[in-house]
Amino acid sequence: MPVGHVDDFVQELKRVGEVAFRKRHVAPVLIVTGRATRGERAQTNEVTRVTSLKGSGKHRASLALVHRVFPLAKAPNAPVGPVVVGRTSENDVRIPEHSISKRHCAFELKDGLMTVTDCGSTNGTTLNGTPLESGAAVPLCGGEQITMGRFTFVYETPAGFLEFVSGLVK
Repeated sequence: MPVGHVDDFVQELKRVGEVAFRKRHVAPVLIVTGRATRGERAQTNEVTRVTSLKGSGKHRASLALVHRVFPLAKAPNAPVGPVVVGRTSENDVRIPEHSISKRHCAFELKDGLMTVTDCGSTNGTTLNGTPLESGAAVPLCGGEQITMGRFTFVYETPAGFLEFVSGLVK
């Protein structure tokens, strides 16, 4: 599944239906939901939700990531192992944002559960507002809020992603 915007997946679901959509999208995903708040307001775990890029000024380029969907799948011809997320093309999932480390975090199926592990990133990784200890794998079930660099993502299982997209179909 290629990287796309949430709206692309909504249109796809309308076009192909739930059964075909479920067959096409078998990997869990990260959905960019907003910019992580920094400074004094960060103590509240507040996230700036963005619904439009109009009037976003100097932040327009970085806000273009909002509402993007990143499938957590191995890159073609990649060796077996965890799905590594980072800002460079050497990763399985590339997120082009300077606040995300070259090799930021990894997702791996362990004992039937998806886990996330911070790879010693510069800005750290948080799960539902709690910083992850570098190298420690933490299990996920779907719907968790993950912050990497300046952006907040929601982790969704394939079923959770279908439910998310279905809720946006008008």
